[in-house]
Amino acid sequence: MAKGSTIQLKFHEFTDPTTGVRVTRLTPPDVTCHRNYFYQKCFTNDGRKLLFGAWFDNDWNCYLMDLDTQTARQLTEGSGDNTFGCFLSPDDKYLYYVKRGRELRRVALDTLEEQVIYTVPAGYKGYGTWGVNSACTKLVGIEVVDGDLMALATWEEFREQFLRNPRCRLISIDIESGKATTLFEQAKWTGHPIYRPFDDNTVGYCHEGPLDLVDARMWLVDEDGTNRRKIKDHEDGERCTHEFWVPDGSKMMYVSYKQRDGHDRWICVADPETLQNEVIMPMPACSHLMSNFDGSKAVADGSGTPQDMASTEGFKRESDPFLYLFDLKKKTTTRIAAHNSSWREYRENRQVTHPHPGFTPDEKQVLFSSDFEGEPAVYLADLPA
Repeated sequence: MAKGSTIQLKFHEFTDPTTGVRVTRLTPPDVTCHRNYFYQKCFTNDGRKLLFGAWFDNDWNCYLMDLDTQTARQLTEGSGDNTFGCFLSPDDKYLYYVKRGRELRRVALDTLEEQVIYTVPAGYKGYGTWGVNSACTKLVGIEVVDGDLMALATWEEFREQFLRNPRCRLISIDIESGKATTLFEQAKWTGHPIYRPFDDNTVGYCHEGPLDLVDARMWLVDEDGTNRRKIKDHEDGERCTHEFWVPDGSKMMYVSYKQRDGHDRWICVADPETLQNEVIMPMPACSHLMSNFDGSKAVADGSGTPQDMASTEGFKRESDPFLYLFDLKKKTTTRIAAHNSSWREYRENRQVTHPHPGFTPDEKQVLFSSDFEGEPAVYLADLPA
């Protein structure tokens, strides 16, 4: 299929047998589909269109779904699309994505005109998810010395990548000119570059790798590359992961693995100004966590024993198949529906079956991926009233 092609979808609704919540499958049961990474923008601001990745034609490509007409329009074509790192611009005008680890591209959603904004220089490859600032004038990304970056299709390769100490650099790209500036470079696996919402001077990033082997995972740096500071020192026995900015920019939220008061997984926040960290509440055996706009609520995907640790001693759990809603003010936990994902590696990818839940813009539903019907698919679950 070619860019611009329109695919007729057929949504399928069913009722979750445990919670009674309505769940809607948005994508075909016989085609591999997934949502993008959990903190990347996928909905248009009105909530009526949804960006997703799919394997309709023996390649990963990006598609924009119209939830009213139940159609999907193909936005990219050819091989090499990073369909997990892709995202919509804050003004809903563009899709941004990286192709073949080399080219940062922009697609105009109205005309599908495509432009190469930036090309990774020889000797490097683009890695992971890249992020835009609130003004939509700059992006941050990670480049890795070519030869240091593995395919990362399995968790064994994930661990080996960490041990290699790949040479990574954090860059900021001016969208208008395509000029890149290196904020810093280090022989340490670096990932998750994300501008703080409504503060284009502050960039978050992480030291990537098995959670029990990294020194301190979460870091901040000023947009000019100065004032690098760690968000927190890990406590004894603590592992931190899946950090993201609360969408209003007020806090960095993350998951802390630590045995406390009979629980081993905790929802925490950090103040980006004072670097004060706060443990909010425990949660079930979940992996990814994402909040609503002001950070008053969050959703997470039940999982099992973490796959991104070198040693899981003390954190081994039976897989929890549910999506959860947390009221962070009332400190309550509610089952939304079962996602029943297998969490398996598929199509040489570690992420495609991960639920990666997130709120719809009106905060009435939760978007997630799952392979419980066979092929990974994209779903919406109503939030309990």
